[in-house]
Amino acid sequence: MLSDYEFFLSCDPVLDSFKPLPPNPSPDLPSSITSQIRTDTHQQRGISYTVIDIVHTTIWDSKVVSTYEFTDITNGVFVRIKSPMGIVMDTVWQVREKQDKKGEWELVEDLEIRCNRLLVGVVKGQCEEGWGKIHGKMIKRLEEDINKAGGK
Repeated sequence: MLSDYEFFLSCDPVLDSFKPLPPNPSPDLPSSITSQIRTDTHQQRGISYTVIDIVHTTIWDSKVVSTYEFTDITNGVFVRIKSPMGIVMDTVWQVREKQDKKGEWELVEDLEIRCNRLLVGVVKGQCEEGWGKIHGKMIKRLEEDINKAGGK
């Protein structure tokens, strides 16, 4: 599910549109991610999309054009989002077994935001506002995939 990048993008609650970009065979990745790159994947590294989001503000809505870059890693995907005004968000999405409950799995999102101090509140607010909808849609898809596979 996490390697279905177009589904992943469709989970964005403020998505207006997206289109694929030519692959970047040598994306700039953090060293912690480089060691986790999946070698068994059918996907290439650096699959990128131009994404247009409609960001709701108190006065009017704005269209924000960002670049999303995906790299498959062990048990998940690394996503780097580059947005205007120097905003960079690095997210590791993983599905993993819960440490305290054997046989149960969890969807984990680990997000790092880098931006100007003046923008931190706005960017953090957008992330906090949308995560429930994003996770909900992903969990629903995971449950559907499990049911299609016969509940295994």
